Amino acid sequence: MRVRVILTIDGVKETVLEGDIDYRKGQDTRLKDIGIWLENWNYGGQAGPKHKGRVFVPWTSALYIIELKNEY
Repeated sequence: MRVRVILTIDGVKETVLEGDIDYRKGQDTRLKDIGIWLENWNYGGQAGPKHKGRVFVPWTSALYIIELKNEY
């Protein structure tokens, strides 16, 4: 599932990330209560290749999570 996450780390500046969440994959169950992992992510609204790694988004930093339509 492709999502757009609006998050803030310091409570002032907002950052937008777009990435994939695959609930069927084995995720670290110890971390599911404190956040989500985004795979194949990039900064929202910017062109260019997607980052190959994963980024962890804690629930306390996520302001909004919006599901995007699948492009494929």
